[in-house]
Amino acid sequence: MLKGILVDDLQVREEDILPTATREEVGLDSLAALELAEVLNARLGIRIRDYELLDTTTLAEMAHLVAERKERA
Repeated sequence: MLKGILVDDLQVREEDILPTATREEVGLDSLAALELAEVLNARLGIRIRDYELLDTTTLAEMAHLVAERKERA
């Protein structure tokens, strides 16, 4: 799900999306993190902030954060 949003909504190249990839490696800057947070909140009905996404180091950590929030929702 996260991969689909990154590719479809944020135009991240699919081949760049690896669990070990960092936010910087996929081009996820602060503006993109804000957009990603908004999309995740709207589509999944969770509450996640852009700064929480920016606190993660890898996409795997980001996916774990999103999964935790989704479980609580």
